Amino acid sequence: MPAPNRTRLYREFLTPALHRRFTQAAGVSLLLSYITAIVIGDKTSLIWAWFPLGRAGIRTLLLFLSPLLVFVLRVAQLHCGSRSTTSPFQTFRQYLQRRDILETSFCYAFSAVLFSEVYIWSVSKEANLNWVVQGRSWERQRLNERPVYLRSLYLGLALLQTGFHLWMDYDTIRGSVEPVDQASPPQESSQAPSNPVEQLKSRFPKLLQEIGIISSFSAVIGPIVYSLTVRKTAWRISHACARFLQWDIPSKAELSIIPPYHITLIIRSLISSFCLLLLWRGSNLAFSVYVAQEPVKRGQPLTQDSSDPNGSLINGLRSRKSLVRAFAFCELAKISQSFPQRRISIFKDIDCPGGPAWSQISSECLKMIQGIYTRISEYSSPSTQQQQQQLFINPDQLQSLPRMGIPPKEEAVVLQPSAPSTKRELVESKVGSFAKSVGNNPASGNGSPVVQQSKYYLEQARTKLLSPEQQQAVSPAHVQSTINTYLTRFLRSGFGQPFRQTFARRVRSIAFGQPLSECVTIVDAIDALTRLATASIHEDDYGKVARDIPTVVQTFITTHQSLENLIVGTLLQPHWTDVEFQESRREEVQEVQVTLDALRHGLAELMNAFGAFAPEIGLEGKDVRAAEMIAGKNKRKDKETEMIEGIE
Repeated sequence: MPAPNRTRLYREFLTPALHRRFTQAAGVSLLLSYITAIVIGDKTSLIWAWFPLGRAGIRTLLLFLSPLLVFVLRVAQLHCGSRSTTSPFQTFRQYLQRRDILETSFCYAFSAVLFSEVYIWSVSKEANLNWVVQGRSWERQRLNERPVYLRSLYLGLALLQTGFHLWMDYDTIRGSVEPVDQASPPQESSQAPSNPVEQLKSRFPKLLQEIGIISSFSAVIGPIVYSLTVRKTAWRISHACARFLQWDIPSKAELSIIPPYHITLIIRSLISSFCLLLLWRGSNLAFSVYVAQEPVKRGQPLTQDSSDPNGSLINGLRSRKSLVRAFAFCELAKISQSFPQRRISIFKDIDCPGGPAWSQISSECLKMIQGIYTRISEYSSPSTQQQQQQLFINPDQLQSLPRMGIPPKEEAVVLQPSAPSTKRELVESKVGSFAKSVGNNPASGNGSPVVQQSKYYLEQARTKLLSPEQQQAVSPAHVQSTINTYLTRFLRSGFGQPFRQTFARRVRSIAFGQPLSECVTIVDAIDALTRLATASIHEDDYGKVARDIPTVVQTFITTHQSLENLIVGTLLQPHWTDVEFQESRREEVQEVQVTLDALRHGLAELMNAFGAFAPEIGLEGKDVRAAEMIAGKNKRKDKETEMIEGIE
């Protein structure tokens, strides 16, 4: 029980909510495990094949261990915001320095091993998937290759799923912090949030289609890949494991020439692969849908049960952990949109520790929005250049200690060699003197007769031995052009795509931070600040919000101008690896357009609410004109959209 007079931390409300969502997602995964247990089980008895208190229930609990490992992985690597690196190769380099690849590979591989053992234990004897095959009465038992193939196939699927998991960034959640449409009318608090069951129903058909394609492909290609790559290695490992388990098999067992590919084995590999992928991908989908729900509890904000709701919310807004901060800003946006009583409490809470609740909340929102301008300013005048300049110290600025000894001699300190007496020694002396002079002062050697004569002979040899076409082919300009041509072809191909630093990715990394983008959190801050400010006209009895409107408007204008200068101006030029860049598509950066639209809508709402009182609240004329001009862009854009929709 929390101590009296202590504001509960925001994570004390968020953690139980995430636990409840984890349990709900685990329930969906348990249902998928039960369906899988019925599919792979023995069908000799129609009742015991599905009865949950029999073998089907045991298989369900054992199969549930496979998706449970996926849940543990998702919790360990959970984060908000998409990755904002400049290229896929940079993302790969960052992951090499972390443990994510090893953790993901281990979890999926161990999950595949658990599934394989449960599956082999569950099938009937007619499937012939035992460790060993019984020979004739005079023959010894021999290792069965059919389960060896299935285990190898499941591990291959684990490797493939690891690639999908990392490439598509399963660990990020976006649904809980989706930007709210500024043009939509405020919803009442009685309206229920989006139902996760309906989301699962709408997304499961596409998921089943993808699983069917991958499992069919693995059933067809799996035997070929197994025979050409891992068959011998898998056989040796399985043979060693069988002998360790005390199976009576020969110490040396050779592989059969013909692999044990039978139509029944191919069908079983298809069905079992489908079930394994269903457990993995279905569990990932359930986790993403449930965890990404809005931060509400029984139709009220998470912090509603706190003794100091506004203080707990402010604690979340100031959190250093991006996950907690993202949920806190999402809850603030939801409060500003759908909970009028909570908005009023924010305006009236002037005795909150640290100052009025509105002042602290607006300060955190403005800080989040101003981060865009700060990052763009740092890019335009990077401090790294100043740090590099500081590394080079001017010798004239050094204050050395007074000299205590005799200054060093300027003349040679090595004894002069004796004069050459033979012709050979004379030649060696001349060549050595020339080499030393060129080495001590290379610039002086360029004008010597020997160097000039050497250059002359080289030029004559190049002219006589090479034709004009050959001379042009080996010229530095032609060589550079050829290299550029091949580099462009490589970058345009699928193999060069991971190395492209596209304009959109560079804009996202500069404007919204690295390694994770804070775009959606920033949009939530813009939306919350706009709605709170416009609602304060009727709900702020103390008039504290009106005094901060000039700061809010100026921040919106500055942020909008800095984003437009980044994508339209000359501040950021396309990288040489961005071979698909088109100047006409500079502004087609989705995250930037979402942020710009939020700023335009915000300025339009603020001008509609406070434009008539601009002189009284301290809004200068230039700020009013700039805000109206930016808001006018949004109105023209809306009209163009309506015209296009009408034509369609």
